[in-house]
Amino acid sequence: MPENSQNLGKPVSFAVGDTIYSQGSQSKGVYMIMSGQVDIWRSDGSQAHHIAAIGEGELLGEVSVIERRNHSVTAKASKPTEALFIEADAFRHSFADPLVRHVVNTLAARLRSSYVVTQSLENADTLPTVDIKSEHPTLEGASPLVAEKFLSFVELKDFPYRVGNIASPEKHCIITRGNLRVPLISTPELAINHFEVIRRNGEIYVRDLGSTHGTLVNGVSLSKYSLSATARLHPGKNSIVAGGPESLVRFALTVPHDYQP
Repeated sequence: MPENSQNLGKPVSFAVGDTIYSQGSQSKGVYMIMSGQVDIWRSDGSQAHHIAAIGEGELLGEVSVIERRNHSVTAKASKPTEALFIEADAFRHSFADPLVRHVVNTLAARLRSSYVVTQSLENADTLPTVDIKSEHPTLEGASPLVAEKFLSFVELKDFPYRVGNIASPEKHCIITRGNLRVPLISTPELAINHFEVIRRNGEIYVRDLGSTHGTLVNGVSLSKYSLSATARLHPGKNSIVAGGPESLVRFALTVPHDYQP
């Protein structure tokens, strides 16, 4: 941590799942992450995109403070997180402090990585193919309705991997080995056992499990009782929708380009 920065702010703590700030909310200050992990999400209409995960030693919210504008993303703690909160005015007046060098380095790295993501978001016909987070396939929410149930992306290491609904008061997804349960009690588009991710001949497929509303994979409609019950996924980000084209139950499944089962 930069020397003397502790004198600028106060320690704050966040539990797993806590929202540190929401997209569109007023910017009140900057957070220096002391420990833990914070995931960054951006909503774009009916789509939600996982932008990044930041950890110890990184700054959070500095761009909004410097530009005096509302937050353009949502920040949620995906691990127990300790941070130092620096109020906006104190931060803006601190550029004589060694902290400024840390700010410049962080901004440069953040802007370089966000440029490609922003360009991808502007293309309404294509999901971003950047932001590969793991050597394994990963699953995350791709609409605000589903994304708010995820603390972070989920790595898929065990196959078949089943996804479905669950009648639970839990705020976030329930993850067990080979299963993901999303607590969407009042959302019939997602069945209890809706679809599964399978591995076949070194490639990744999605198979509908006989759900009432079916599954869309990259725009292709699947149904267990039709000729098309499975769809092969391509490298990069794939779109999975529980239900029809108007459904808000949307996932993104990313297959690394160099994935080796």
